[in-house]
Amino acid sequence: MATSARQSMVVAVPFITYAAAVWFRRQLAEDVALVTLTTIKADAVASSALDVTALIHFAELSDKAQVFALPNLHAKVFIADEKAAIVTSGNLTQAGLDTNLEYGVMLREPLLVRTIRNDMNSFVRLGNQVSRRALGELASLEADLRQARKKADDDAELGPRARFRTIMRSARPRFVGAQVGSRSANSVFGEAIRFVLARGPQPTTAIHEEVSRLLPDLCDDSEELVINSEHYGKAWKHRVRNAQQYLKRKGAVTYYADTKTWDLK
Repeated sequence: MATSARQSMVVAVPFITYAAAVWFRRQLAEDVALVTLTTIKADAVASSALDVTALIHFAELSDKAQVFALPNLHAKVFIADEKAAIVTSGNLTQAGLDTNLEYGVMLREPLLVRTIRNDMNSFVRLGNQVSRRALGELASLEADLRQARKKADDDAELGPRARFRTIMRSARPRFVGAQVGSRSANSVFGEAIRFVLARGPQPTTAIHEEVSRLLPDLCDDSEELVINSEHYGKAWKHRVRNAQQYLKRKGAVTYYADTKTWDLK
């Protein structure tokens, strides 16, 4: 399928390993615009489910290549131009390609392919484009995370486990930061609110519930999280309410006092 792409290729999978990325990139023409949607989380990297080096390999295909960090992604979708799409259960890993019992379907009906592509574009707006420089900074943490994880798994002593937890606490804000980039909290939460309201009017409580599902790392009530000098974590509900008012001032959403619901304009 990848060999048939002439203008663009969309890869949306949570887990990508380097060997599989090398194989996949070989199938692509160098001038194809490769768009990658994936989760970029410290625990996925520590467990070797995701190789940051694989994302760098994709990002280096051409100047048109883009990598987006998308929290909570579980879809496995591949789209070549607007002529073919594969919806599958397999990740872009050696196991997903060779050994796991996976299942998928290829679709060539133009309307279906465009619909899937539009859905992936709506996912893109929820995420953040991660630069090659930012990917390089995250890749520098990869070896330490995996080494600490291995020692914690292999050693029954408390010391290695405590060290692994310490490294993870230090690394996590940097990985969560990849989901935010240089965007403001209003922008991050605003896109999530638009995504939720695209399905119809919702009260504030429902918006908060859906946003927390879409952006779980930014809506963690158990810890304080500061990215780009803005507070997430325990302060996330306050930030979502601010984003609702921000969208209202911009004329992007409206509030109906009689039903106590919000909707897109």
